Amino acid sequence: MVCESIEKVAECLNKPVVDPYGRRLGYIVSYYSNADGRVYALEVNFNEVEYREVPIERFSVSVEGVLLISEHEYNATLIENRLKIVKARLASLEDLYSKKEIPAHIYEEFKKKLEEELAKLKSSAREVKEALRKRIHEVEGLIAEVEKSIGSLKTSYLSGEIPEKPYLEALSSMKKSLEILVKEKESLKRHVDAIESLEALPLAPAIGVKQAEKTSPSQPQGQPMQVVLIE
Repeated sequence: MVCESIEKVAECLNKPVVDPYGRRLGYIVSYYSNADGRVYALEVNFNEVEYREVPIERFSVSVEGVLLISEHEYNATLIENRLKIVKARLASLEDLYSKKEIPAHIYEEFKKKLEEELAKLKSSAREVKEALRKRIHEVEGLIAEVEKSIGSLKTSYLSGEIPEKPYLEALSSMKKSLEILVKEKESLKRHVDAIESLEALPLAPAIGVKQAEKTSPSQPQGQPMQVVLIE
């Protein structure tokens, strides 16, 4: 992230902020840093009506400007990654114990810690899924509104109420908005599906977890997750 230090943050000031779907959200107007010079948050002016401090972890750089991922999608990605790791560690632990490569007391100690962490993750996952589903509902409402507007515009044009040029410009704008909303809805649903798939993943041998991860929509191809027993 280019804005993560005081020496580099000036490059981000006044830069436009966009979301992963290309929508302009606002501008970076200030930053917050620790005594060691590391920037921990950026202040964003959202659409000239709201100022908000946003953690630096949610930003990255794109050709269109500074990219900001929404809080619910950022949290979803964190949950997905943690679930993958904990499930894989539990599977590895079972595999090692079944082969008598670790003593029973070590197995019980590690298993208890991992199961406690998994329980906490599942609790957090419920909250994240609720936030994702809430946003999906909002997006579906927006999609319906845009579709209604397109229908009204087409009716007005065909009845001769408006000339062709403004009609085509307005239609193009709404079609673009509709396309973006559909992409966002699909992305949100993928996050929900990924979390539920990981929650349901059985504690099979570690190799099974690795294979399941390769087919997960959130895991890049060609980058299998490293299974580590303990941190």
